[in-house]
Amino acid sequence: MTNASFSKVNYEDFKQSKLAKAVDLASASLGTSVVAVTNDYFAPASMMLNPEPAISQPDKFVDTGSWMDGWESQRHCPTYDWCIIKLGFAGSFTGFDIDTSFFTGNHAPAASVEGAFCPEGDVQAENVKWTEVLPKVELGSACHNVFTLENESGVYTHLRVNNFPDGGIARFRAYGKVSPSLPKDKSEIIDLAYIGNGGRSVQVSDEHYGPGDFLILPGRGKTQGDGWQTARSRAEGHSDFVVLRLGEKGHILQVEVDTTHFKGNFPREIKLEGTCTDSVIPEDNAEWYTLIEPSKTGPNNVFYFNPAHTDKVFTHAKISIIPDGGIKRLRLLGVREGGNLPQLPLPIPSLPEHTLVAQPLTSEAYAAYGDVIHPGGAKFMTSANQGTAEKYHKVGEVNNLFPKGNGKMNFCIFHCRPTNELPFTVKLLERHPYSTQAFIPMTDGKVRAYLIIVALNGADDKPDMSTLKAFVAKTTQGISYRQGVWHHPMVVLEHEADFAVVVHESGVPEDDCNEVDVQHHIIQVPDFD
Repeated sequence: MTNASFSKVNYEDFKQSKLAKAVDLASASLGTSVVAVTNDYFAPASMMLNPEPAISQPDKFVDTGSWMDGWESQRHCPTYDWCIIKLGFAGSFTGFDIDTSFFTGNHAPAASVEGAFCPEGDVQAENVKWTEVLPKVELGSACHNVFTLENESGVYTHLRVNNFPDGGIARFRAYGKVSPSLPKDKSEIIDLAYIGNGGRSVQVSDEHYGPGDFLILPGRGKTQGDGWQTARSRAEGHSDFVVLRLGEKGHILQVEVDTTHFKGNFPREIKLEGTCTDSVIPEDNAEWYTLIEPSKTGPNNVFYFNPAHTDKVFTHAKISIIPDGGIKRLRLLGVREGGNLPQLPLPIPSLPEHTLVAQPLTSEAYAAYGDVIHPGGAKFMTSANQGTAEKYHKVGEVNNLFPKGNGKMNFCIFHCRPTNELPFTVKLLERHPYSTQAFIPMTDGKVRAYLIIVALNGADDKPDMSTLKAFVAKTTQGISYRQGVWHHPMVVLEHEADFAVVVHESGVPEDDCNEVDVQHHIIQVPDFD
């Protein structure tokens, strides 16, 4: 099916299409998020952005009915539903995959896509211009619906997916290229390969367990699954590789190879080469310069290398792993062509002063600051409800130490939005002088954990920063701050979350809560940074 602006592609031909090595700008792994949706009663719109393929769990049910892996709105919409997403990086588009996998009798029958460029302000304001990128197209059920655009679109910061009239979309893939916002000073050191700076993979030898594109994603990733990993090789002298097209031609000055989470399957050695060509994929006869000779790596760590040929400029880099294995991230720090080279070698990054690494929350580690609320923290357990339940007693203290009993219990709910800053910077702490404060998560399955930051009171009646600790709490754990313990306001990771909160308050601000600014401390959060 074709018309003047787009054509439909059989999914079996996807790898041969121009979309195969384009960037999925709608992926949550790039920081793309939902900012508005008309209706996602049956399944949240954010699921459309999951970089993992949709799955089916036909025996799983939630309050609204069958659990569906994607966005699904209610029935009988009189007009149509829509969802606005904010792209992690602005970009232009060459095609889309509107995937209805596992939506059989409840898929969206048709959809269209619009784009807007709104780097600041309210994208739903009346003066924001929306441009049709993909006209209204029919969608098949339980399948990939892939469309390529005849001409590359303009650059947009937001996309609006229109769902006619309602129903389900498992995944929304928006293929194109990043429109990077690079510093004006070409001498500023940047990651030349980073996807946000316009880098992308153009050739990969093997992507059995994870694609080469993952090497240049933001952050450190959460699991082994969001790195590049190849199949095992049995051949003598084997190696695998990824060819990266740099965002801009430049000098490669320092190389960072990250094997985080790769503990038994890291590569024995890595090798890095560079070339300069106008072709998207280097020609077979391209001249490659060895920047790093075969060098050893190790498990679950970050390795730094000083490359050769820093005087030359390159458009592409080729990372080879010997003989096979996995790498989480690759950073190629350098300056763009025309910039001044700094003094070399570049210093190897180290943890700045006042940096903490958050540790898993346990009752023992947290004991000085309060209670961890979970069955394992109970003083004792009894049978309840005619033997159909267990009652765990005294899982935490609830104290009201206000003078003259002035404090009254406030049993409330905190709706917390996730931090967009990781590593996290602690700039202030607060305390409740006369009351414990308990937080009990009420999650919908989207949140894996939340961050607890605490400190004891010092001799000067201010936080003793030498006792500052950070803990990663699972959503099966509640916490209680002991009265007088300094803590940071709740820090939620990844998604919004609700907490049931129990605290005593008097209505006198200085008795209910004290807040102080503190010397900034950096909290690194493993698996989330």
